[in-house]
Amino acid sequence: MAARTGGRISPPRSDTMPSQTTLPMPDGGTRLDAYWFWSGLPDEAEMRRQLAEFRAAGFGRIYIQARLSMPRELYLSPAFLDAYARAVGIMAEAGLRAGLYDDYAWTSGQAGGRSVEGADHLRERHLFWARAGGRRAAVSGIRATLGASLGPAARHWIHEGGVPRWGGWEIAGAVMHLADGGLRDVTDEVRIIRAGEEGVEAELGADLPAGAAWTLFAAARAVNSRIVNYLLPEAGERFVEVGLAPFARALGPLMPGTLDRVFFDQPAPGLYDWAERAGNLGNSLPWSGGLRRALEARGRVAPQLAQLLDDCGPGTGATRSFVYREVTARMQDGFLGALRRFCDRHGLALSGHEILPHIGSFELNGGFRSIDPRVSLGADFFGTDRFRDVTAVDANNLVPQLAPVLGQSVAQAAGRQGCEVELYVTSTRNEARATGQWEMTPAALRAQLLRLHLLGASRVILHALFAEAGDARPEPLGNLRFDFPPGYNLQPWWPAMGAIAAEAAQLAAFLEGAAPERQVAVLYPYETALREGPRHAHAARFGAWCEALCAAGQPPRILDEAGLARIEDAGQGARIDGTELAALVLPAVTAFADPASAARIAALEAAGLPVLRGAPELAGLPEGGPVLDPVPGLRHRLAGRDAAGWWRLAVFNDSEAQAATVLRLGSGLLCRAGGASVEAQAVDLHLAPQELLCLELREAAAATPRARLGAAPPLRLAAELAEGWRLRTSGAARPVRVDRGWEAQGDPDWSGTGLYETEFALERALTLVLELPGLACWAEVRLDGAVAGRVWHPPFRLPLGRVGAGRHRLQIAVANTAANRFLAGTSFGGACPDPSGLTRPPRLLTEDLP
Repeated sequence: MAARTGGRISPPRSDTMPSQTTLPMPDGGTRLDAYWFWSGLPDEAEMRRQLAEFRAAGFGRIYIQARLSMPRELYLSPAFLDAYARAVGIMAEAGLRAGLYDDYAWTSGQAGGRSVEGADHLRERHLFWARAGGRRAAVSGIRATLGASLGPAARHWIHEGGVPRWGGWEIAGAVMHLADGGLRDVTDEVRIIRAGEEGVEAELGADLPAGAAWTLFAAARAVNSRIVNYLLPEAGERFVEVGLAPFARALGPLMPGTLDRVFFDQPAPGLYDWAERAGNLGNSLPWSGGLRRALEARGRVAPQLAQLLDDCGPGTGATRSFVYREVTARMQDGFLGALRRFCDRHGLALSGHEILPHIGSFELNGGFRSIDPRVSLGADFFGTDRFRDVTAVDANNLVPQLAPVLGQSVAQAAGRQGCEVELYVTSTRNEARATGQWEMTPAALRAQLLRLHLLGASRVILHALFAEAGDARPEPLGNLRFDFPPGYNLQPWWPAMGAIAAEAAQLAAFLEGAAPERQVAVLYPYETALREGPRHAHAARFGAWCEALCAAGQPPRILDEAGLARIEDAGQGARIDGTELAALVLPAVTAFADPASAARIAALEAAGLPVLRGAPELAGLPEGGPVLDPVPGLRHRLAGRDAAGWWRLAVFNDSEAQAATVLRLGSGLLCRAGGASVEAQAVDLHLAPQELLCLELREAAAATPRARLGAAPPLRLAAELAEGWRLRTSGAARPVRVDRGWEAQGDPDWSGTGLYETEFALERALTLVLELPGLACWAEVRLDGAVAGRVWHPPFRLPLGRVGAGRHRLQIAVANTAANRFLAGTSFGGACPDPSGLTRPPRLLTEDLP
């Protein structure tokens, strides 16, 4: 049963809340989907209650996720499948869609451990190496990195017993590094002298010449890992058999139907490091007999493995490219191919995302810096998308980032428009990242949804809605309460969700109603990444260009080499898919996979297309369309022209201060925003904190030099309401101050909706605006018993209309976040409780003259 947090004062349905934008609702409702986290099995009444709430709050598709706090033996049991089918049936009744999240927690492929039960040969296998100056070399101290860093629950989920154990050691190769820089294959002269669960030691039978060293390559199976060997096609088929087919049998006619797609989540091998690792490759290499045979077909194996680590001459780059492409293709064909065939058999669409090493960052490898993406399906984004019907990407925390920009371009390469973005948040208050952000406010969520849509997202999947609240145990992941919260439906400010969803959807529809006339193309330097590795300059250079172009309001069109081949130049400038290219960026590119790519680029450059190779410099790029003066904190996106020929421009003041900028379009423009319209040679835009403006523009021969748009009418202070307040939280109403929150007045660990009440008097009728400068963090306002409206983001102002002379009763129901309640008694929340309620006196403002 989901815990309830605090009281509410008869709020209207969240799907009927007034929107803070004038954009029309798009067809199809909102653009929010969600994961629904299960720790146990909710009963039918609770399912119905929660799913009705989700539908009312604007969600379109729900993915049930069994989390690590669910006993593994319960996952895919008859009871689980029965509850799952019942929930999908209720979704059908409620008008919701369902998606099949394809695994227990993540990563996809392990089916809660069932994929490898009784099939040890399917457990992941890896290649390790060690370099020595003597006759013995050892691999030791092997540790899991990325997932294992999330704490004990994750470590025990990945590996039975919590730490990796190894067996079946074999020599994969050995090379001697001679003093003159040459290599000698000494594989046949090496023998294992000690092998165990923690590592291996081998001995070279030959003498080392002066100045020489040697490298051992040894492979082993992780005997207690629940992760499959993705290089084996039979592992993908086994996963489908034990992990997906049970859902098809349980759901019957609901799949396809209400449940219409499968979503995979970060299928990836374990990412291991060890004491002796060195060289260009940053992780162990997934290994199989098939991969070895593919190497043998090119020549001797050991020298090729050596080239993965060191520059061994002219063939090094080509060998690296071959090996990493072979690993990636085997993972894609073996695992994603199995998912693709399952979806085709059952009439389902396939979506999902691979590991994105750039998550939370613009730099290609600025997120998961502990991994080498070349061996984890984390580099071939365009190739992975060949298996999907719907492009999806992962986004982390509340910042602009590369994922939606790259995702939109990957989708365009497949002839699709828009991508889905899964949004999850990790802790910024402590090192236990999985403890998430119970402190997230509706203003913070709204701002991030707007950022994601400005960067290219079409839909957003929220991570997550919680079926229950967990308990007080401070155990990340092992306790649902600390499994990447917030659980949005457990937030006291949950009634704001419908309006947040509607506004974000309206922005997405506005942007998608136009097409760009001109874009800068940025080459995704995949071949360079394979040859040079994730720490090469291409990663930062690529990110810097994408970030600079997004800041300029014109996200780039990212192309792979196949996209380069589709650029056309018929004498009217280079174009792709009908869009003119302003320039082509080659971010520290050192190699191409297709020998013709360099010639194509040279031809485009000779025909006049600017080809840029250095650091971002936008000043010299050809201009066209509306121009907005840059202002710190002001984000914008020029979507292009719509079918009627109007430019569409969205501007978001992503700051806590008033912002102003100047908009120009040639010698003059006509500008529309909602019901307002101005015509001038230039338009001064004024935006309140966190205000979003969606503008339609057209060239016009305007006689007026300047016009203003978006400027709020001047307001003066009519009264500051600092005294006479009473507050009801968990008990009876009591006198309270409003210059500090309730957390400092007896409720440090209370989360919910507190009711403030006072009275004020007017000597004459005034048109009033209520300002709540210290609101933390959502409020519903009633004046004389009638609902006046709700506010949840800066500038926290609410028009009250014309208020007559006399005494008036003002009620403000304020919801805080769930942080103070759920983090109480743990080390996860920081030194002090979060501000809650009203922390500065409310103010009555008026347009009327004194």
